[in-house]
Amino acid sequence: MTTRETPTPPDAPGLVVGVDAGGTTTRALVTTLRGERLGEAWAGGANPNTHGPEQAGEQLTEAIGTALDRAGPGAREAVAASVVGLAGYSALRDGNVRARLERALGKAGLVPTGREFTGDDVVAFASGTPERSGTVLIAGTGAIATRIEDRRRGRSADGMGWLIGDEGSAFWIGHQAARETVRQLSRGGELSPLARTVAKQVIPGQRPSGADQWPEEHARDFARALTEAPPIGLAELAPLVTDAYEAGDEAAAVIVNAAAGHLAQSVHQVRVPGEPLPVVLSGGVLTRSAPVRGALTHKLTMGTGAPVILAGCTCGGAAWLAALGAGAEDRDPGLHEAFTRPERVVVPT
Repeated sequence: MTTRETPTPPDAPGLVVGVDAGGTTTRALVTTLRGERLGEAWAGGANPNTHGPEQAGEQLTEAIGTALDRAGPGAREAVAASVVGLAGYSALRDGNVRARLERALGKAGLVPTGREFTGDDVVAFASGTPERSGTVLIAGTGAIATRIEDRRRGRSADGMGWLIGDEGSAFWIGHQAARETVRQLSRGGELSPLARTVAKQVIPGQRPSGADQWPEEHARDFARALTEAPPIGLAELAPLVTDAYEAGDEAAAVIVNAAAGHLAQSVHQVRVPGEPLPVVLSGGVLTRSAPVRGALTHKLTMGTGAPVILAGCTCGGAAWLAALGAGAEDRDPGLHEAFTRPERVVVPT
């Protein structure tokens, strides 16, 4: 577990807790009302739709409780407000799920007063801009675009899951890479940089051999290996597309541009044409793949002056929202930056 330890100042005017609870990891951050970071901690994913409310609650308790411990003696008593940005936020419509996650916050040491659940898209937007309204696009393993109105969730597009949606996500990109690879394997002959690296990752060391080893049988070995693994694992192939694009692979370029097109379409579905409100980009695809991000930014800025901004520290965005609830000034750009500046944090293995 990665943590930061700083003793809580005895005269602290109040502390806030911000949490970004995603499907893979949960990060909790304890700060002062000035954005000074006192304690942070990581735990596993806390999306109740993916992991169930019991496991999600346990991860929230672990991350928040440890961050408060690291913030020093008296931190729990000094918390003025907290915001939890939750992937799978819609699950809280079920009263039993909400009750279980509320208990998790209490177990971690947060009193009921001043604590709030919101969507992970809301805190992602807040991490990129102090504006009250605009659009956030999250493209990680999945993909969703959400309109933010007065720091609340409005309309959204996609986010339908890997089976029927999430177009432009890491899963979608990895799926396209696998399809291109199986096509090339079936034809036989020299593989492109993309197909070569994908095949090496999925079926390392396997080569067709023997007079009766047709290329399509090699392709079926590849397909069989993917079928036996969890489907969502296709998302792990997405970085290979970025690498192949940078090596000049034509198929990778097609996938990158198609992904950017799908993501841009999701954004346009929730925006008024030509509006100047900001678009915040978040998620692993957009933070780690410069080709996808560049192609998407080009599509989003054509014909509009709307700023396209890369998200900052998302749990810092949640902490900033909590600070606003505790009375902080929302138009202070320096304060917003103090909460949301990106930091290099090593996730424990």
